[in-house]
Amino acid sequence: MGASEVDVVVVGGGVAGMVSAAFAAESGASVLLVEAASEFGGRARTRIVSGYHFNQGAHALYRDGFLDKALQNLGITAAGRPPALADGVFVYENALHPAPFRAAGLAATTLLSDVEKAELASLLRSLRDGSPDVPSGISLSAALAALSPSPMVRSMLAALVRLTSIVHAPEVADGRTLLDQLHGGLTRGARYLDGGWGTMIDSLCAACAQRGVDLRSSCRVESIERDTRWRVELADGTGLTARAVVLAVNPAQVATLCPAFDAVGAAAAAAVPAKVACLDLGLAHLPRPDVLFALAVDRPLYFSVHSNAARLAPDGAALIHTMRYLEPGETFSRDQLVAELEGFVDLAQPGWREHERARQFLPAMPVISSIPLAAKGGASGRPSFVVPDVDGLFISGDWVGPLGLLSDTAAASGRSAGEAAAAFARA
Repeated sequence: MGASEVDVVVVGGGVAGMVSAAFAAESGASVLLVEAASEFGGRARTRIVSGYHFNQGAHALYRDGFLDKALQNLGITAAGRPPALADGVFVYENALHPAPFRAAGLAATTLLSDVEKAELASLLRSLRDGSPDVPSGISLSAALAALSPSPMVRSMLAALVRLTSIVHAPEVADGRTLLDQLHGGLTRGARYLDGGWGTMIDSLCAACAQRGVDLRSSCRVESIERDTRWRVELADGTGLTARAVVLAVNPAQVATLCPAFDAVGAAAAAAVPAKVACLDLGLAHLPRPDVLFALAVDRPLYFSVHSNAARLAPDGAALIHTMRYLEPGETFSRDQLVAELEGFVDLAQPGWREHERARQFLPAMPVISSIPLAAKGGASGRPSFVVPDVDGLFISGDWVGPLGLLSDTAAASGRSAGEAAAAFARA
């Protein structure tokens, strides 16, 4: 088989594409993975500045989630540790309060009455035991209203949902899907990765190469067409032939490459992305080593010292991730976002500015290509990895398939698409 003819072409070298390529090759297919950027990884890339490892915003790997299991199946060990949430704080009206991640914090908080404390404790127990009896197809706001009459309890649960899903769309996001994610966060936990997520991407690249995948970066796809086989045209004029194609890109890119396929276009048109504004700081010293995590109850804000759990900074130094979760359609100026995020760091780590050595600001970082919408039935309403009525065309990404959320959805759909593409190509 020539270099321009393969069983499977995977378009997109992020987590979904790399998982697709690895499992297609594991299934015995010849695979070519093309990525338009100069580096693989997509939003999982890590940038190193003066010894500080900056992910593209805050990232955590959920233990025994679909991505973690895919890595294990590929022989990849993603080293790291869970964050110290038990000692975290909730922030309300610019004051710090013990967070209810353990009994002592719940008992000590002054944000709740005794009745509300008992109610929240009961709800958290039920969430650990399994998701509440909330049907798909209702918004998070409606789901929380059904769970508690207390505005403060609902605000705390909403903050925990933002923490585990990185979604702030209470009026349109599917409540059941986001509460399922909160259940996973409370029961399985997550870990920050040593060296950042770029180390995982390096391992995925190596796993692909070991299985014979042809990896090509700086390789943009212009078009794909179906005849007896798939024809993939690259921007440099090169033509590739494949029995099957996996598109592991965002909905708009899929629609651009497949304008003739109605199902793909409809999914792309309905996509509502989730975004966050991120301010990530490298500090030479942590002014308050006792405050490692903070979550606002009355504003969609997050703060965490990721270097406390993972090797992400020079010895004795600290790497902090802060985020403002953005509602769909929200826009703020750069100065507004920076001021709000810096002010939140002031609350958790007063005096931090004199210790700053590096920073990264991402004003509108995409975290999910399409929020699971209540109007679409939540996760079950996301498009299938199999493009209907089109032989040999598959899609994968964090917006595809009924399983998981965030990178777990990318990995689950990536594996399914890769294995299905290999089976189709070799039938």
